[in-house]
Amino acid sequence: MGKTVEFMYDFVSVPSFIAWKALPPMLEAVGAQLVLTPVLVGGIFKATGNAGPLAIPAKTEWYRADLALWARKRGVVFNPSPFLPFRSLGVMRGAYLAAERNETGLYVGSVFDAVFVHGRNMGDMQVVADALAAAGLDAKAYVQGVERADIKQRLLDATQRAVDRRVFGVPTFFVDGELFFGQDRIEFVLEALQRD
Repeated sequence: MGKTVEFMYDFVSVPSFIAWKALPPMLEAVGAQLVLTPVLVGGIFKATGNAGPLAIPAKTEWYRADLALWARKRGVVFNPSPFLPFRSLGVMRGAYLAAERNETGLYVGSVFDAVFVHGRNMGDMQVVADALAAAGLDAKAYVQGVERADIKQRLLDATQRAVDRRVFGVPTFFVDGELFFGQDRIEFVLEALQRD
């Protein structure tokens, strides 16, 4: 097996969406595999004292424009939900259920597209159910499954492990234990993959 890139993400994160769209074909070109780790970025912010990118109004305005530039540069269709930021807890738990059901790629793609291409409010579980059903997933199984105690705990544990590894936001990537933060660091991720 070739090298792997661990990708920590949250569906509420615009840079995570851009990375999700841009990174897989780049990894395929260098023979590397993507390993997804869903985490709660709000929990990471709280644990690390990180106020996040929306805490300063001037920075928020710049950040939105900068992300639109990056989306265009990466060739990513970008139509963010007017409901951002939304409470991503339910859909983040769903990522662990998707892994259990061997539906990770379809699930992650459908949720990210619902938020950032179709502008849906994925903090509303009825909207989530509709989006999952439209993607051909068993919406009822997901809506019920995200309430399972073990699924809840998996997300909490992954978030704590991220904090323990000095993660302070998303997207975060690990290559051979080396941390890279932000979708604007993908080229450095690729360089790390190609080192001997």
